[in-house]
Formats: sequence, C-alpha cells, structure tokens
Amino acid sequence: MSTETRGESQLQRTLMFLAIGLVLGGAVTYGALTPTLSQVPDLSNKINQLQRQVNQLTQVMEYKIGASMPLTGNLSDVGTQWQTVLQMASDDLNAEMAKDGIKAKFTLVIKDDKSSVTGALQIVQTLGQSGVKVIVGPAASDQIKACLSYVIDNKIVLISPSSSSAALAIPNDYIFRTVGSDAIQAKALAALVNSERINRVIVFHRDDEYGVAFANFFEREFTALGGSSRAIPYASNHTDYASDVAQLSTTAQHAGVSGIVMISLDTDGMNILSHAKDDAFLSSLNWFSSDGLLGATGLLAQNIAQFMQKTNFMWTRLIFRENQLHTDFAARYKAKVGSDPPIFSANLYDAVFLAGWAIVRAIPLTSSGEVIKSALPDVAKKYYGASGWCIFDANGDKMYQDYSIWTIQTQNGTYAYADLGSYSEGMISFSQPRQP
Repeated sequence: MSTETRGESQLQRTLMFLAIGLVLGGAVTYGALTPTLSQVPDLSNKINQLQRQVNQLTQVMEYKIGASMPLTGNLSDVGTQWQTVLQMASDDLNAEMAKDGIKAKFTLVIKDDKSSVTGALQIVQTLGQSGVKVIVGPAASDQIKACLSYVIDNKIVLISPSSSSAALAIPNDYIFRTVGSDAIQAKALAALVNSERINRVIVFHRDDEYGVAFANFFEREFTALGGSSRAIPYASNHTDYASDVAQLSTTAQHAGVSGIVMISLDTDGMNILSHAKDDAFLSSLNWFSSDGLLGATGLLAQNIAQFMQKTNFMWTRLIFRENQLHTDFAARYKAKVGSDPPIFSANLYDAVFLAGWAIVRAIPLTSSGEVIKSALPDVAKKYYGASGWCIFDANGDKMYQDYSIWTIQTQNGTYAYADLGSYSEGMISFSQPRQP
C-alpha cells in the first residue's frame, strides 16, 4: 500500500470515528436529557456532510482543456502531426498529476478549426459555451486576432504555441503565447541577410496578420543595418501562386534586388517554391525565409532541394538552449512516428502543461477564467519544459527566444537539413566560416 493510500485510509477512519463519536454523543445526550426526535435528522446531515468531504478528498476531479487545431486546410501539414504531440502532452500531464498525488485528470477536447479565421472563432465560441476556460491554440496570428474580443469578453484563456505576430503583443489580455514575438525573429532574419552582404531585397509575404507585421518589423531592422527592402504581399488563400511568382520575378528584375525574403507558412510556401524553381531570374538570387516554412513536407524533394541549394536558401527557426527535456521529448516523438517533431511541437507540448497547472492553481475556482489567467504567469515563471524556460513577458509572450540558422545540404547522397549557426542577443554566429 502506498503512502498516499495509507493517508487516505487514515483520514477516512478518523472522520468515521468522529461521526461515530457524534452518534454516541447524541445517544448519551438523548438518554440523559431526552431530546426531541428532530435532532436525529441534524445528526444524519452532519454525517452525510462528513462523508461528502471524504469523497471530495479521495475523488479524482476531471477537467477539460480545449484545443483549436488546424487539422485540415492550409496549415494541416503541421496540424495533423501536432495530434501526436497533444496526446503525448495529455498522457504525460496526467501521469504527473498521479505521481504528485494531485486529484486531477485532464481531457483534451480537440477541434478542427480548418486553418481558417472563422473556423477558429467558431471553435473557441463552442468550447467556451460548453464551459471550457482554457484553450490551446489557435495556431495562426490572424485566428488569434479574430478571437481576441470574444475571449476577453468571456474570460477564456488562449495559449497559442505558434502565433508570433508582433501586432498581438498586447498586455493584460487573455492571450498567452509560448513562442517569442516576431519582433525578435525579424531582427534575427535582418541580421542574417545583412551578414550575407545582401543589401537590397524584396519581402514577399502573406497578406495577413503574421506576414504584414513581420514585413514591417523586418524593414525597420534591415533599414537600421543599412539595407533597403520592398514589401510585396500575396493573398494567403490562393490554391496556386504561379501568377504571383511571375509578378514577383518581374518586380525583382526592375527593382534590381539581390535577395528574396519569403514570409510564408508551409502549404503556400511550398507552392511558391515549386514555381520559383523554374524561373531563371529568381533562381539567380539569394533566398531567405522565416520559420513558418519549416513545417512543410517536400522541402527535401530533389527539385525543391536543388533550388534551395542553388539560391543559398537560409531560414531562421526556433532554437532551444541545451535541454535534456527537449532531447527526450524529440526522441519519444520520433520513436512514435518515425520522424522528428515538426516546428512548434515543444511549444505546443509545454502549452498543454501550462494549461493544466494553471487549472490546478485555480482550484476550487476552476470555472473562473479570470483566476486561471492570474495563475498562468506564476506557473510559467517556475516552469521549465521541452521548449525551455516558459516565463512570459508583460504581453504574455515567451520572454526569451533564440534562433538557429538552417539550410539544406547534401549528406551521403541525400538531402538533409543542416544547422549553420545561431542568433542570440543580437549576434549572428556561424558554426563554420562563411564564403566572402
């Protein structure tokens, strides 16, 4: 018998003895003072109350955590892979509760928001109306923006693992993000482009909350380094970008640029590259990208990989400081599905844990989103997970975020991702000397 079980049994015996004492005390009183029979129901109520307290101390309470995920639509490449991460996080969180003797069990309610703004808002509203007060997701910044007013009005906490638009760095709302703001990554990407002696670029970006804010912050940082950039937006809801890429090529030739900075997500980014590889002028430029592209499948396909090598394609991506928790998480994920976890997986895993522990901190007021919101920063301040230290800044975003620099190289006759260096505290550091 475990210490916990012995403790519960002892508590039950103590309360039962107390109840028996009340009964005996009542009997003695009855014999000595001959009370009215109306006292018997009062005594029974006291016994029942004590029994309910015993049950509450020994019963495992179940809590729901919502999840608004892009299981279909243009973010589904990553979203479908995230389902494994959610299951891992749920299993590990419940195991931790049991190990620590906490009478709480969490169930993830996963809904498909179809990668859309309206889908995300509908999911958040549905979960909120069912009483869920903490939701992991949505993934994209324009989805978060669409949900902002609703979650503030209804006191529902959102914890996004991947929304990074600097325009959403808002203090004291109900939005938390386990990833750093793009204001940091834009600075890293500008430093990377500058380090390659590229001083005139086009920023080809999604015309949404994520892409517009990133382009604006990149222009500010790149200009400060002496560079010049021109932003060209493209609609994020197209199924094919052949005409957009053709227009990009024409504009790039007239502008005399030497580089393209692409701010995309996985599906649109892959489609853009599939057309750019066949354009002679675009193939002669240096290409750079943010980490939104990295979740795309097919980047290592021969025709795409050859184009990326030809254009010296480099991108910034989240990096985690040396962290055994992340190493173990990544190894367990790979053992399950046979591949490395996709981008933002560690951030998603930690978001589930933060949601669970914030609920625990809010007990018995778990139905109050306001109490959970107040508990979350304190939980994050003390939580070190797969993505590292999760402390939030004043805007509810991850305070500390570093980036690595990646490319695609040929290794043993096949194409593979290669880590070239890192960006930290304003400095680009390459792991090997760069060609002048």
